[in-house]
Amino acid sequence: MIPLARIAVWGLSLGAAILIVLILSGSGDVQAKVGEASLLFIFFSINSLAGFLLIKRRPELTLLGAAAIGLSVAAYFVILHSIFSHGLISTGETASSSDAIWLLFVITLLTSQASMLLAFRRDEDSPLVNLALSVGLIALAALTTLTILAAAGTGVGTKVYAILAVLYLLGALLPPCLRWEETERA
Repeated sequence: MIPLARIAVWGLSLGAAILIVLILSGSGDVQAKVGEASLLFIFFSINSLAGFLLIKRRPELTLLGAAAIGLSVAAYFVILHSIFSHGLISTGETASSSDAIWLLFVITLLTSQASMLLAFRRDEDSPLVNLALSVGLIALAALTTLTILAAAGTGVGTKVYAILAVLYLLGALLPPCLRWEETERA
């Protein structure tokens, strides 16, 4: 039996060779689409790393980590299909199709960020660090809910999104600083 890793190596190598041939022999349009697909892959592979990290560090949250990975893979292929069908800036899609792609993208991003916050949580964190992480997670949950509601036609003002984004950033950036401050105090 051929090891799965060897199949992956050969599959990736063959895929890279095909892409190089397409780039060399194709039109500028093909080259641009291959470039866009590559950049998209970089973005979503980085995005999915939070899910892998969450599964490794907090196995009890494997479902959320797997959701972050699965959403990243799904969003990659959905957006890739859109690129190859209509180009990066779509003019051929219906508004509802474009909205669905945007919704998938945002939910994927927010799920990945939640996975990241939870992956960096430590059992020995102080109540203050846990509070900061909780604020970030609550802000992400609210952003996800508002994004879904906006897709359904119920929007809120940009100030609400901006405030939630600031609260998320605070929840993501404060914990390392609080840990640092606690270490300096000890």
